[in-house]
Amino acid sequence: MTTGKRASRKIVLALTVCCALAVAIPAAVSRLRETQIADAQWEELKARGALRVAMDPGWRPFSFFDDAGWQGLDAELTREIARRLQLAVQPDPVGYDALYDALHLKRDDIAVSAVVVDPARTATIAYSAAYFDAGIHLVVFANPAIRHPRDLEGRRVAVALGSEADRVARYWERRLARLSRITTEDDAGAVAAAREGRVDAALVEAWAALRETRDLAGDDVALISIEPRLYAIAVRSDNTSLLAALNAALSDMRADGALRSIIDRWVAKDR
Repeated sequence: MTTGKRASRKIVLALTVCCALAVAIPAAVSRLRETQIADAQWEELKARGALRVAMDPGWRPFSFFDDAGWQGLDAELTREIARRLQLAVQPDPVGYDALYDALHLKRDDIAVSAVVVDPARTATIAYSAAYFDAGIHLVVFANPAIRHPRDLEGRRVAVALGSEADRVARYWERRLARLSRITTEDDAGAVAAAREGRVDAALVEAWAALRETRDLAGDDVALISIEPRLYAIAVRSDNTSLLAALNAALSDMRADGALRSIIDRWVAKDR
């Protein structure tokens, strides 16, 4: 190899390294700055000693006000998370449509009121791990062969006429030639039909699935999410330290059963 060729290769290599550094260094500086901002917000929140919560006061049974103050599944969930983070709770009642505005204006730290995870908002909003799936569930009694709507080929499924579950059942009815859709007056009737063996499964919304099966042994019934509708806690996307703390608390609550206990209590109250 000639001296000129070696020199050219060194120049190309140097330029490549320079280009890589020109991209990597600003990105690293930006990440450091983001971390500093997130840490500063978290320290400010801890110094304040209270978690400011945007919540809808009329979203039963998740979030509502009565004589005892803020109540509902989301209220109890938030208070337990705050307790674990050694923070007080400052609820800020706003309409559901204004929850994100309260975050963007930095009036509140989190938004909790059956907030559905919205991928279209993730440029400015971050979501905790989901704590509740409010979507459509397949309820199956003692039949491990049914774990997906495709398994309903040649079977009978009960749904409440005109419900969201009925819409899903119609979708699968068009795709599975031998699926028989049996309509009932309500979700309770659909689950009862499955429990009594008059149909092979029921399609209902999550709350009804939990309510109608909560007293049954786990081995006897399977609740299978087939069209998820995930509820999570919303924060500003730059508030990553707070988000990490929320997710850690939720993880601990799943592990020690606290989350399931909260959900079960509110399912029982709804009966």
